[in-house]
Amino acid sequence: MDVTVNLALIKSARTKKGFTQQEMAKKLGLNDKSKYSRRESGEYSFQLEELPLLVETLGIPYEKIFNRNVAKTEIEETAK
Repeated sequence: MDVTVNLALIKSARTKKGFTQQEMAKKLGLNDKSKYSRRESGEYSFQLEELPLLVETLGIPYEKIFNRNVAKTEIEETAK
């Protein structure tokens, strides 16, 4: 099983809260908007220490911030 950060949820929560990417960059301690933008787009990964700040700022429960990608073979094995 592969676990990834739910980038669509992060972007959706950010826009609903009215935060710009520049504001989020500042909250995460990043130097500029482009560093945050690259994370939100998936070009770069959010760092482990940034996740608690995302959860707190955007009000996303920890259990929803991650996607679980299950391989087809894992699904077939579970069905047996």
